[in-house]
Amino acid sequence: MRLDDLAFYTTFLPLALAIFFGMRGVAALVRAGHATVVRLSVIVLIAASLWFVAVAPAGRWMLVTAATAFALGPVIERLRLAGQRTGALALLVVAIVVAAAMFALARWELGGRAFVFIGITVICSHAIAYVIDVYRGDATAARPLESVLYLMQFPALNGGPIVRSKDFSSHHLRLNLGISLGDFTYGVRRVVIGLVKIRLVADVLGRPATVIFALPTTRLSTDAAWLGAVCFALQIYFEFSGYADLAIGLGRIFGLRYPENFRRPYVADSVREFWRRWNITSIMWLRDYLSLPIAGRDAPTLRLLLNIFLGFCIVGLWHGAGWTVVTWAAFSSAWLAVEAVGFGALLERWPRVLRHAYVLMVTLFGWLLLRAETHAHAWAFLRAMAGHGAT
Repeated sequence: MRLDDLAFYTTFLPLALAIFFGMRGVAALVRAGHATVVRLSVIVLIAASLWFVAVAPAGRWMLVTAATAFALGPVIERLRLAGQRTGALALLVVAIVVAAAMFALARWELGGRAFVFIGITVICSHAIAYVIDVYRGDATAARPLESVLYLMQFPALNGGPIVRSKDFSSHHLRLNLGISLGDFTYGVRRVVIGLVKIRLVADVLGRPATVIFALPTTRLSTDAAWLGAVCFALQIYFEFSGYADLAIGLGRIFGLRYPENFRRPYVADSVREFWRRWNITSIMWLRDYLSLPIAGRDAPTLRLLLNIFLGFCIVGLWHGAGWTVVTWAAFSSAWLAVEAVGFGALLERWPRVLRHAYVLMVTLFGWLLLRAETHAHAWAFLRAMAGHGAT
């Protein structure tokens, strides 16, 4: 099940809303304490999330990932508090390895196709963040209900945002503040915006992109190659940001506050700024939990550039498969390196329209590399776009 499926809005969401707000209404009638209402609300959200995961593609791998992190988190915390850092570190490694293995199995089961939105990406990211924060002492495993909800929060499962475990209780879980009519209407508005982006824009753009990328290279004309590349670049943005809108809207309806994940990346004036605006929470996750900064302002060093390359490899593997992911990572990190070593300062003196055109061209060719099935396919597209296509 996905957040843009008809079944979600005809079966899952109405039932979840009825139980969630019905329970809160009954609790108010019997004058249950505020803490009890919050706890019951969390339980309902956990039950809804378990249902959502259970019917999802590769749902069993997601359940194993979340269950492993949930089971090991309290043990890691006890060992850390007892001063047994070696044992805590060993269990931390086990949890991360299990998450990585479940991710690989899920990607294999689903065919490894590019940009298939599956909850395993978000659940693995949350599982790793949870055990690392517990190991560091930045989060606690002493509140099991909140831990389970953090690991499996259905509004964010299809495409993020990815939130920090240490911030979940204090910043994102806002049930203690109640859910106002303003929250509900804002949430509905964001859901509608997300559905329009996905169904009426991304899906429409995806049809010609799919047809063009499936053409034999001998039939790939210059205009078709440009059309396919542009359609895909727009498709991926509207689909990614559309799922973020759905998550933010549904979260607001159910008392979860998610951060913005996209801030108009295609209006950026540099590649570094583009990656500071694109899928913001996943870029922050790479920095905070894997020490792989992508769009920071650190002085360029060989190690930093290697870390950026590794970070792009992980981002690429979240959405695609094959050696074109490595090429895309090298391409993307190379442009960040070029800007860091001096081109960025020169770029600032360019007219705004030229800076904008530069970013659009770099990102367009980058998405082309990630979308192409093979390097030969990507090269054929680039040749066609350069004017050497079929006539």
